[in-house]
This record gives sequence, C-alpha cells and structure tokens, in this order.
Amino acid sequence: MQRIGRYDAGEEIGRGAMAVIYRGFDPEIRRELAIKCLQDDYARRPEYRRRFVAEARAAGTLTHPGIVTIFDVGESDDRPFIAMELLDGITLAAFAEQFRPLLLRNVLKIAIQLTEALDYAHRNGVVHRDIKPENIIVTSATVNIKVMDFGIAQTLNDPAWRADSDGYVAGSPHYMAPEQVQGLPTDARADLYSVGVVLYELLTGSTPFRGHEVEGLLTRVVRDPAPPLRPIVGDCPPELIELVERLLEKQPEKRYQSAGELLVDLQRLDEERVERERAGAGSRVIPLRWRWPAILGATVAITLTIAGALVQHKQNEVITDLAFDYGSTLAQIIAVESAEDLLLEDTIAVQGRLQDMQDNREIALLSVADHRGRVVASSDDASLGNSFEPLPDEQLLARRGGQAIWSREDPEGREMIVFESPVRFQEMEIGRLQVGLSTRSLRAANQTTWLALTLLALVTLLAVSLGAYVLARRLQAPLDTLRGALEQTGQGRLDTRIRARRRDDFERVYAAYNAMADSLEARMKQRPTARQDPSAQSDSERTLVLEEETESSRSERTPPA
Repeated sequence: MQRIGRYDAGEEIGRGAMAVIYRGFDPEIRRELAIKCLQDDYARRPEYRRRFVAEARAAGTLTHPGIVTIFDVGESDDRPFIAMELLDGITLAAFAEQFRPLLLRNVLKIAIQLTEALDYAHRNGVVHRDIKPENIIVTSATVNIKVMDFGIAQTLNDPAWRADSDGYVAGSPHYMAPEQVQGLPTDARADLYSVGVVLYELLTGSTPFRGHEVEGLLTRVVRDPAPPLRPIVGDCPPELIELVERLLEKQPEKRYQSAGELLVDLQRLDEERVERERAGAGSRVIPLRWRWPAILGATVAITLTIAGALVQHKQNEVITDLAFDYGSTLAQIIAVESAEDLLLEDTIAVQGRLQDMQDNREIALLSVADHRGRVVASSDDASLGNSFEPLPDEQLLARRGGQAIWSREDPEGREMIVFESPVRFQEMEIGRLQVGLSTRSLRAANQTTWLALTLLALVTLLAVSLGAYVLARRLQAPLDTLRGALEQTGQGRLDTRIRARRRDDFERVYAAYNAMADSLEARMKQRPTARQDPSAQSDSERTLVLEEETESSRSERTPPA
C-alpha cells in the first residue's frame, strides 16, 4: 500500500501510454476512488504535465451523471495525480466487441447518453476532443455510460488554455475530425464528428477509415468521403444512417451545429423505435385465451387424424380379408355344385343354377366356362358363347391356392372383386368359374367408421378447446393484475401493492412483487437523506444514485444485448 497525497493507493487497475490508475481510498471521508498518476518518464516533461493538469481543470468543472467526477488534483513525490470517481464497468469498445451486433435500442441509448454528456460539457465551455469507445465506460447492465479522459480537452472559458504546440497533433487518428487533423481551430462540432465515428463503428463493427499507417489514415480522414454505412444492427432505420452521414461531413458547417440539435433527432428516432416495437408487439401477441385453445386444438386434431387414418386402414385390411375369405368360399361352393352339370354339358342346368345365385345382392358377376374355354353360363348374356378371357395381371390382387382374386369394374363402372376358381370333378379340371362381389358393403363400412371417428374427433376437439379456453382465461386475470401493477411501478407509483389473494403459484409471484415494491420504496425514501451529506456517501453509492437518476429519465430499461 503506497501513499499518494492524502490517499491510500492499492492495486493497479489500469494503465495507459502516459498514466497509471490505482484503486484508492480517502481515509478522511472513507470513500473508495480511483487515482490517476502520470508516469515518471512523462512527469518530467512540461508538455505532458500541462496536459495532465488540463484534464483535471476541464473535467473538474463538470458535474453530470454521464461524465466521470473529479474529486481532487495534486502532486505527490513530484508526480501529478488526479483523484476521481471509481467506475465499475468496461469500456464501450469491450462492450461492443462482446455483444456485437448490438441491439438498436442500445445503440440509440448509448448515443443519447453520450450526446447529453457532451451537450452539458459544451454548454459549460469544455470540448472533449478525444471521444472514442476506449474513453467511454459502460457502468451497468442497463447500458449506462460515463465519459472520461479529458486529457486534451479544450476549455473555451479559460483564457490560459491554448492548443497543443509541442510539435504533434493530439487525438486518436480514427476518431479525429478533419479540422483537428489539420491543426485548425476546433469547437464542439469536432466532438460531434467523433460521435459520428463512434456510431458508425457501433452500427457496422468498424471505423469508417482503417489503416495501420497513421499518415495515410489521417490523409483519408481529411480527403476521402466516408464509405457507405452498411449496418449489421437489425432494424436500423434509414434516418439513423443519414444522421451518421451528416455527423461525418468534412466541413463543420455541414454537420449538426450543436449537441442539443443532435440530441433532438436522436430522441425522436428512439421514440419512433419504441412506437414500432409497440406496434409490432401488439400485432404479434395473441391472448392466452385464444393461443392455448388453438395450439391444443391443433395438436388434438393432428393426433386424432393420424389415429383415425390408422384405425380405418387397419379396419379396411380386416374387412378386405373377410371379403376375400367369403368370396373364395362362395366361389368354391358354386364350382362344386356346377361341376356335375358342366361335366354332362348340361348348360341349361348350369345357367339356371347361376340365375338362382344372382338373387344375392352382393354378387355382381357369375360366369362359367367349359374345358374348351367357351363361356356356357353367365350373368352377362353378351358373353355367352365367347371365349373365356382371364383378367390382366395388373388387376390381380392375390392368389390363394388355385384361386386368383382380381379387381375390376362392372359394366356400370362400379368396383367389384372377382374370384376366379377352377371347376373340378374328381381332381380333373373341367372348366373355369368367375364370381364378382360388389364392394358397396366395404365402402359403406369404411364410410361409417370414418364418420364415427370424425364425430368423435370433433367432440374431443371441442371439449379440449373449451377446456383450454376456460383455463387460459383463469390464467389471464392474474397476469393482467401483475402487468397493471408493474405498469404503475414503472410510472413511479412505488406505493402500488397487489392485494389479491390466491391459492396457487401466483400467490408467490404476488408476494415477490410486493417485496420488490417495498424495497424500492424504502430505497427511494432513503435517498434524500443521503444527498444532504454527499461526503458521507461512498463512491459506489454515488454511482448508484447517478445511475438511478439517469434511468429515471428514460422511458424503458433494457438488457445489454
């Protein structure tokens, strides 16, 4: 532990080209802070000591939630130091790298906070002249920022201030305005150019001008127009691109003329973004009382449709097998009964027997051919005396023993199943027989089954949808209660409490909300007392208060990515 002025300096928490930053502690007011010391090599050079003191002089006059607070400046062992606010966070460069591509809302929030801080500084006569992501600290998960490092700031109200005359141009080449690169007089519009470069980098992932050679890079900054901005950030509006292009104008007269003017346009773009998100969210959100019945209904409908198709398919297989057994048996009986008459060539008897069988409504075709292959009896008079013609193989359904089963249409175009069987007498084949059965009964059975399954599915679907609707409506009510309470809290009504009592999990949710509201209200009541004695606050407490004040000026709170 070393002593720097009246402060205790602990571990090193940061190091730059010129200075080292230590974690410090002020024993008199018991406050943690950061101590920035100029390195020995630079502390012996007057120009760097002058720049170091200029930082304290410039930033020390500013008190703003978006600007790091300077507490003290002095010398210790011939080394100048600055005691400043201890920031807990990461640089904007690291934040952008970690969460790239950023959300549009976070880009706009960063831009608005940065512009507010610069507007305050400019109105108090301070131009930063070194705005870049490394000099912007993201201090919270809600993307609050603070501007730091006023080492080359221009103090317009200080008559002793003068531009750097030590043989070099101060600044960061990628972010410097053209007039700053050329060594011309600068004003607040140079900071606005740097804001444009920062926004360009946040939106695209890189600076407009790139290069490792400083001389060539500075030449492009002065002469070349900025490359077209192609954002990687989603939903980037054209108006924001035009805003950045205006900030990157080479001539200061063509840029925004003040941070306040820029702030108006940024806030308008953010308000339009909020309206777009609200309109988009409103069109996408479907109430639970409709979404749940629709999802459950669709699930039940798909399940029952698949189950019904499987049941009908299985039933069709079983009925078809029964029909094949029935038709095969019937064909075999008719063949046996017709065998003796066919052997005696008693065609009249065979024809009479077939006519008796036609009284069966399921029989659509009967035909008998003798051993010569000539049709001697048939239900189709036109085929009598003609040659017996077997059906084509593409219509064959199955073969069972000596029988063949075919599918064909009758003369009226209706489907039937044809059973072809040999007519035998004492193991000798003496003819062929065809029996055609109508498929009307099969179709009727299938239709009846499908109708029954459809009715069952509709009743089940209606019952499930109605039950889901009732359940969703019961859930919607406590959700609406919780949403209303949160909206009241968001509007600053910290005395809002949920008085409803439930005997389910929402009771715990309501209790958690009420506990949160109690905590917020207690903290808000303590804040005025703490502000009466700023010296009694720790640095982390002051940072928290400033962040809360910054957040209270916003209409929404967003996560970092």
